Amino acid sequence: MTARASLATGGDLLMLTMYMWGHLDRAVGDLPHEEPAELFERFLGWAGSLPVRAGALPG
Repeated sequence: MTARASLATGGDLLMLTMYMWGHLDRAVGDLPHEEPAELFERFLGWAGSLPVRAGALPG
């Protein structure tokens, strides 16, 4: 299991995404020479490909 998948199975995907967004925000300031699109992929782009657990969404 990859580290990303391990993170996602440990809790709420929405909370993980919000947490990683905070890290992305700091990374953009700390790494001004990096492409924003690449930073997005590193911090958040992968989250959209994770499976959503049954019962994780209301409805």
